[in-house]
Amino acid sequence: MASDDQPTGPARVRPLPPEVIERIAAGEVIERPASVARELIANALDAGATDVRVELREGGLRLLRVSDDGWGIAPDDLELAARTHTTSKARTLADLDTLVTLGFRGEALASVAAVAELTLASACDASGMAEVITLREGVCVARERQPRGRGVTATARDLFAAMPARRALLRGPRYEAARVAAVTRSYALAHPAVRFTLIGDGALLLQTPGTDLAGAVAATFGADVARALLPLTASALDGLPEVTISGVVAARPFHFATREHVYLSVNGRPLANRALHAALETGYRPTLRKGRHPLLIARVSVAPERIDANIHPAKLEALLRDEASIGAALRRLTHEALGASPVEFAGGAGLRQPVMGVAGALPLRLTFPAARRRRGLRLREQPRGYLARLEAARWDDEAPAHAPLPALEPLAQFDGALIVAQSEEGHLYLVDQHRAHERILYERLLAQTPATRAPSASSGQLLLEPLLIELTPSQARTLSARLDELAALGLELQPFGGAAFLARSLPSAAGAAQSAAGVAHELIEDAAEEGDDWLDHLRVSLACRSAIRRGQPLSEAEQRALLADLRAVTAPAICPHGSPLIVRHSHAALTRLFEW
Repeated sequence: MASDDQPTGPARVRPLPPEVIERIAAGEVIERPASVARELIANALDAGATDVRVELREGGLRLLRVSDDGWGIAPDDLELAARTHTTSKARTLADLDTLVTLGFRGEALASVAAVAELTLASACDASGMAEVITLREGVCVARERQPRGRGVTATARDLFAAMPARRALLRGPRYEAARVAAVTRSYALAHPAVRFTLIGDGALLLQTPGTDLAGAVAATFGADVARALLPLTASALDGLPEVTISGVVAARPFHFATREHVYLSVNGRPLANRALHAALETGYRPTLRKGRHPLLIARVSVAPERIDANIHPAKLEALLRDEASIGAALRRLTHEALGASPVEFAGGAGLRQPVMGVAGALPLRLTFPAARRRRGLRLREQPRGYLARLEAARWDDEAPAHAPLPALEPLAQFDGALIVAQSEEGHLYLVDQHRAHERILYERLLAQTPATRAPSASSGQLLLEPLLIELTPSQARTLSARLDELAALGLELQPFGGAAFLARSLPSAAGAAQSAAGVAHELIEDAAEEGDDWLDHLRVSLACRSAIRRGQPLSEAEQRALLADLRAVTAPAICPHGSPLIVRHSHAALTRLFEW
């Protein structure tokens, strides 16, 4: 005879008991101590707090407490606030479209109470007394009054003590404490005007001043990083006046092996929006070496009705109506901030980025960026002069309107590698001629796309006789889908049956010193690479192949033309490989060094 637990037919549908519903909901919202910290910090910020204090014991597993100086919870609402889906932040369905708070579902305190012992102490006035309740498994087991200034203290003890399976999935206290610290940092950087304090097992781990973003960065990452901040500012985007972007990125010498120092927030909410994070990386990737990531803090503000924060149980993701435009702006701002900032000489510090006016008189020691190997390139300089190549490859489009570099007057050429120049302000510049020309050519190649090329126009050098190129079947399939992009660069290929192609023209920037067959094979090998960034690799290869070499003498007119063209590019401080190409000696630094 079958029991009720093993039905012989279809199982009947029944409503879940309330305690099961609460446990399931809590499992979606609360994964680990960092989840508790995120929910409680969001509540504190929604209550108008200007001072948030987070305390941990054993990584938050034994105790996690968040205290604030907000306006508190009314005594009669304390128990209600810890029930499922009770909130003061939304009343109707229409409110979800105009949210200005971090929380709105009313699940935070209820979820914490379902997986830990939760104590809430709240004071709504200046009487100095707070109402205190203690909940176990969502049930109020104690109520009292205690001394406390205005605000709320929420204390979660013994997280997942009644859920051994979930508790076993957590890592050790040090790891969990690091996760809580990461959450606290993200909110501190998204809300720099709020003072954040983090204490772990009695030790002060973080304390921000609650002033501005530079102060929060200095308290979090150190004064050196704070002095190296470059601004990211777009007060209003074209066609989207209700969208603003602000933030900072640390100069290129401050880079890291992981993306954990790239912070993005929208309307004060730290987010893991994949599209926007990808846009940020696209902006900074060409300015840094492979595998390195900057310290970057981007804060986006949009109209409440243009964001949907209700797509993730823990509110870690959100949908933005203008995601593509915002991503493009983030990409541009990041690239321009890092790419337009020349390395500045700082005495014994060697090479560094400009650091917002910070300078020091240090012993003289000049170091130059080391050249890096270019992937798969065999380079030889063609004998034509720079001005002739410049005339043959003039821009068809207008140069960018902005000029991040000042006008530079060439003074001399050093060792056939560096152009020594000065600005009107009296600053001295050293410009790597090969990398500068590389950047110029690379950005010209960026402008050559199928859309900008006339149907009958050719941007390459026609060959007297077509070259037959034979590939593997895999390479041929890859190349067939890229013929339009290659033609825009001047590499005209025609299918010739099977896995063979006829090359009818080569890019003007391919370098005439090598044989046409050798150049064609090398370029097609690059063009047939797998990956989404094949076209950029090909552009970099072409730019590096045709750029003037170190050791090549340049006349004064050639130097002046090179410096003028460098001013027109969007990232005049770095070559396409991410290496610096300009070193700046400020007049003030020279004055100090020589004691003028």
